[in-house]
Amino acid sequence: MRRALGFTLLEVLIAMTIFSILGLASNQMLRSVSSIESQMEERTDEYRTLVRVFKMIDRDISALVYRGVRDEFGDPIAAVSVNQGLYPLEFTRGGWRNPLKLPRSQLQRVAYQYNGEALQRVVWLVLDRAQDATPRVQTLMTGVTDFKVSLIKADGSRQEVITAEDGDELPVGIEIRITTELWGDLIRRVNLPEYIPFAMQGGTGALEAENNVNDIETDQNDEFDPASQPLSPSLDERTL
Repeated sequence: MRRALGFTLLEVLIAMTIFSILGLASNQMLRSVSSIESQMEERTDEYRTLVRVFKMIDRDISALVYRGVRDEFGDPIAAVSVNQGLYPLEFTRGGWRNPLKLPRSQLQRVAYQYNGEALQRVVWLVLDRAQDATPRVQTLMTGVTDFKVSLIKADGSRQEVITAEDGDELPVGIEIRITTELWGDLIRRVNLPEYIPFAMQGGTGALEAENNVNDIETDQNDEFDPASQPLSPSLDERTL
């Protein structure tokens, strides 16, 4: 009598068990790869945001113009204000793009602040503010836990504010320290442009537009992101 060909029940159960183990292992590996890829994309986006923030700071400071302004109450504010008033860093910058060719100033007042959760960039559409002047606030980066600004003197020492007693010993750079939950302490050092009194600068177009800056209503939809300026070389900065 011939024996029937085929698999026994035990052999079938063993084969099913092996394929089940292989399937579970493959699924777990696929989920791990997918999770790692997602984390890498998230970290890459966060790093790109960080690079954009520091590039924006570099461009703003490299375009700095020594032109003071007046606040909402008519009180003067220095061209560069560090750790004075509401903002850790506030200054006037040039090169404000004007694609619509509006009769407004090419200068712009910029400030950086930390609101307890995020780093923000604040800009005003006019230099000398009226009491109803409302700034635009742009959130640059979230997950920030601290934001500090200090000035670098020619001898390498640090100071917190610019005072009238500083005389000719003007700071040569700005040190910005941003503390984040993900990256920890990040330090950026940027050279300050050489001091030139604003009245002596050669930007005729900017000066002519400056005369009408408070008389012209600026288009609220006008672009206010920093213009593409060459980056200022940094003082012993840590490259990201």
